[in-house]
Amino acid sequence: MRTIRCLSGAAAAIAAAAVLGAAGCSPSVDPAARADIDRRVAALGTPGQNYGAPTGFAPMPFQTGQWTTHKLVDQDGRPSFMTYKIVGEDGGAFWLETVTETYGGRSVTKLLVAIPNRMDLGSVDIRAAAFKDHKGNVTRFDGPTLAIVRNTYRSIVSTLVVSWQGLPQENVAVAAGEFAGCFKTRTDATWGPWHAASTAWSHAAVPLSGLVKSQRIDRPSTMELVAFGLAGAQPEL
Repeated sequence: MRTIRCLSGAAAAIAAAAVLGAAGCSPSVDPAARADIDRRVAALGTPGQNYGAPTGFAPMPFQTGQWTTHKLVDQDGRPSFMTYKIVGEDGGAFWLETVTETYGGRSVTKLLVAIPNRMDLGSVDIRAAAFKDHKGNVTRFDGPTLAIVRNTYRSIVSTLVVSWQGLPQENVAVAAGEFAGCFKTRTDATWGPWHAASTAWSHAAVPLSGLVKSQRIDRPSTMELVAFGLAGAQPEL
């Protein structure tokens, strides 16, 4: 395990970029990881549960144990899985783990996040951060580098800041079920120099971000909910 504390500005930026790049870009293909993902994709069935239209506009409150798993398909047709889960609470903030599983392997990001206002991105405070790469190497951020990671990871945490009032509603069917009256909106995410615009559908029965499905506007990339739970999430980092 390594903890990054006091580095020069350039070195700190490089360190943070390395971790964030690892989170967003897969290493070379691992045959075992690829076989596992392909097996899980093949096992996904048709929707088996029905969820009625939301009766309000507020997302579900955070609670330790909540989790969601989404299947992602990139522009080249490669599938991957991403799991968000709340694994603890500390001083009014929640420990959020993001598990990314690609053909290159498995990585975990852990953030201690406080979001006192679910409708205000400016209220978000990332108080601690750690990252485990596909080889099992763990980096914990402290001091100046925490500020760098805090700002960069804000775009990921922004998915937990939602405002659904006044949005159009549509029915959406994904592997996790059929969701009536999903709130439909356009989302914009910035990751360093890259910007992504998507159409997203969300539902109040789904914890964390509420996301049921997302479709990139500028390329054929999708994200859809395959499973979720209101309890049972366990920490990995």
